[in-house]
Amino acid sequence: MEEASRILIVDDELNILKVLSDMLREMDCYVRTATNPDEALRLIAQEPFHIAFVDNFLGKTEGIQLIEQMGRIDPELHFVIMTGNPNIDLAIDALKKGASDFLRKPFRIEDLLVSIAHVNRKRQMEQQRNELMTDLETKVKQKTDELQQINLSVLVTLSRTVEKRDLGTYGHSMRVSRISALIAEDLGLSARAVDEVMAASLLHDIGKIGISDNILAKPARLTKKEFEIISRHPEKGVEILEPLKQFDVLCPAILHHHERYDGSGYPARLSGENIPLAARIISVADTYDAILSNRPYRLAGPHEQAMLVLRTCSGKQFDPQVVNAFIRIAHNNNADVVFTRSS
Repeated sequence: MEEASRILIVDDELNILKVLSDMLREMDCYVRTATNPDEALRLIAQEPFHIAFVDNFLGKTEGIQLIEQMGRIDPELHFVIMTGNPNIDLAIDALKKGASDFLRKPFRIEDLLVSIAHVNRKRQMEQQRNELMTDLETKVKQKTDELQQINLSVLVTLSRTVEKRDLGTYGHSMRVSRISALIAEDLGLSARAVDEVMAASLLHDIGKIGISDNILAKPARLTKKEFEIISRHPEKGVEILEPLKQFDVLCPAILHHHERYDGSGYPARLSGENIPLAARIISVADTYDAILSNRPYRLAGPHEQAMLVLRTCSGKQFDPQVVNAFIRIAHNNNADVVFTRSS
């Protein structure tokens, strides 16, 4: 069953309000009336209407001014301007301000019927358009998400090839991603932000792709020149991702995951909360897993050693808030997830 038209009439002439409302009620319309702009705005704020018939002369306020105010309260409301002194400039101005139709006083019931039919048709077309746009936006988002997942999978695969070359780090990015997600959740980040932290964690070392195996797998400490080369991997990672605009949101975390809370890190020597939160999270997770991983120049350390490093360097290398979140996780039932060494 089709919903009855909900109509508001705004006119300062009581006899017009009565005649017009009686006519509309006989047509099974739901009708409310207002004699001034304030009353009309109050009614609009209280309940929904489909059409508002508004007289253009309402004392100090013109109808075309009032419909702008009403439209801000209810953007889906349609307007019909009524006037006894029509002219082309007024009609154009009314349409610009959002009016759907224009009625000249006095009008016959046939004119009223035509106006209502015209506005209802316009409402239906706008509803159909909005539904189509919503459906289209949903489909575009689905395809965009699918493409992003495909691209992310390819990039993660590339990142994991680096880990195969960098002895002792296979599965590192997956573990860092898992730990980072737990920290982000503990800090109360939104589900979307947690997903972004996870994705950035998976790709945080992708810039190492172009670094020589002689450096990645060197069984001794790096020279100053070699360290300079490897310390450029955050910037290289951003260069790899830059052409893929859907990953723009991940780039700050990847670029700054080697910054230090005291400002002595790289590449930009950012400090404190100037470092993106996602980067501060990855820094803690990355360090923890690195300590527990075998490296060409040293053996893996125990969990207790990693926790001691995090506590000792809290406020220097690491954000104390992030370290505290990690400590809470370590003391909770999530420990079996955090400390697993499977890739």
